[in-house]
Amino acid sequence: MTAPRLTIVMTTINVPSLLEGYRENFAKYGHLDRVNAIIIGDRKTPHDAVRELAARVTAQGFAARYVDVPDQERYLDRFPDLKPLIPYNSDNRRNIGYLMAAEEGAEILAAVDDDNFVGQEDWYAAHAIVGSRLTLKTVRSSTGWFNPCDMMETAPARRVYARGFPYAKRWAKDERLETGMTEGRVAINAGLWLGEPDVDSITRLAEPVQTVKVREERLMLAPGTWAPINTQNTAFHRDVLPALYFVPIAAKLGGLVVERYGDIWSGFFLRKALDAVGDRLVFGLPACLHQRNFHVLLRDLELEFWSIQLTDPLWQAIDGWTLRGTTYEDVYLEMADRLEAQDWPKSTMPQDVKAYFGRIAHAMRTWVVAVQRLEATV
Repeated sequence: MTAPRLTIVMTTINVPSLLEGYRENFAKYGHLDRVNAIIIGDRKTPHDAVRELAARVTAQGFAARYVDVPDQERYLDRFPDLKPLIPYNSDNRRNIGYLMAAEEGAEILAAVDDDNFVGQEDWYAAHAIVGSRLTLKTVRSSTGWFNPCDMMETAPARRVYARGFPYAKRWAKDERLETGMTEGRVAINAGLWLGEPDVDSITRLAEPVQTVKVREERLMLAPGTWAPINTQNTAFHRDVLPALYFVPIAAKLGGLVVERYGDIWSGFFLRKALDAVGDRLVFGLPACLHQRNFHVLLRDLELEFWSIQLTDPLWQAIDGWTLRGTTYEDVYLEMADRLEAQDWPKSTMPQDVKAYFGRIAHAMRTWVVAVQRLEATV
């Protein structure tokens, strides 16, 4: 079987020096002809320096293309309804890279942050399981939720929960995990993170730990078992593109900006879509080295306040939807309709939360139209 084509999609406002390490890894394991990278800049990005880096690694065999803001604007002219929904200074611009990667023929799209450095194992081979039908160790949780951080050892030894894990499901006394072997088509492979685990700001302030070892190399999630899906070292099959949308969440609710959970909420919709279509989600290798960029944690907490508050009712709503669609496109449009019609508990929500989620639903539909337009030209 021919090895699948994989495109790394990355946004950055820095010089992504990690590309050098990825090039060395692909050269070491003989994958330079199967991988490429699309780097999406923003207004704060040092364009000349990133362009120079991309040219250098390209000359060394790892095709890396830097897409600056003017190039992005010209590209988005093809999608006039989507263009105003992709803000500057936002990870949401990753959506441009997803469209470009799919149009260029990538079978696997791998979302990588600019501080997710490559490890020692064969990174490509670990993600190249995407699209394959495999029999793997499978986990089911009595709470309905699995914590990927449990697959790693921490120093000091602590239990921490992945960013986006609902607080209502943490520290459940009746939690039981059941494992067994099941077969399924892998549509998403979510890699782990050594160094800084992907946890929320509350956890970082209260339990500053490092992940030092992967103790479970690969686990498939059983249908109906949830886990947060992020865009740090995560590979997706191009079939999921209609539902692979980084939703725009930046807005003010109750006087605070909602931020930093666009990938997590996007992952909720995608997780629901996987079960509807019949595909599977796998966590494990490859593990990146997460050398986290500088953050002011109290500022992160301010930005994450409503994201954390809204995460529990959002996933509960999505989990309760009965979907009739059987394709990613149909299921995603169905979820947009259900999201727009959803009622929220007024006693614990800002008054404008229904309109807020209605705007997200509109953006989801606009994304599907953009993907349809793209697919019609490929």
